[in-house]
Amino acid sequence: MEVYFDHEKLKAYQAALDFAEWTIPIKSRVHYSMDIKGQLERASNSIVLNLAEGNGKFSLNDRCRY
Repeated sequence: MEVYFDHEKLKAYQAALDFAEWTIPIKSRVHYSMDIKGQLERASNSIVLNLAEGNGKFSLNDRCRY
């Protein structure tokens, strides 16, 4: 795998991607109208996006917040 961005090197980011992938079969087994499916999808995406966004911050306070 080629690395294009700094956040792709983070172990936490890789683990978050693995978690998001791990949730795919779970979401497929949950009935479509259930709220838990949407919540799981939003949460798994949020983890990945927040790690990427936080790694792009330059000040120490901003990086710590993410």
